[in-house]
Amino acid sequence: MRARKQRSKWFVLVVSWLIPGYGYYYHGLRWKGLFVFGAIELTFLIGSLLRGSVLLPEFRVTHEGFNVVALLTFFTQLFNGLAALLSLLPEFLGRAFAIFPYDESYCWADLGSFYLLVAGGLNYFVLTSTYDHFYGKKRGDVVQIGASGDCL
Repeated sequence: MRARKQRSKWFVLVVSWLIPGYGYYYHGLRWKGLFVFGAIELTFLIGSLLRGSVLLPEFRVTHEGFNVVALLTFFTQLFNGLAALLSLLPEFLGRAFAIFPYDESYCWADLGSFYLLVAGGLNYFVLTSTYDHFYGKKRGDVVQIGASGDCL
């Protein structure tokens, strides 16, 4: 059996940002990684189906449309990784490139955007947990659960 090539922690963290749960999956916690991926992407999908979207805020402080809350919401939603980047395509390339069905005037769009915010926040915590358990202070403290439900 060939030894697996060890990847840079920054590579693993960037891919974990793009694909939620990859860090756990890469480090052998396959079911945990798949569960995290499913939970975060399902939350994002529900938000998308409610016509929510990641929208670019106004970045210029002197502009009347500038809003700190919208700015923080945008950065938190960006933690959805690849899904957030795909959601931003219409902002840069036009409505013809909309992969997710978004419509700001739809009655549930604000709730959908909140789901995207929650999914981004979840992935933020997964990323910090991945870093802590595999590269940071808690390195080596990962608890695995066996088939019987007992901690290994």
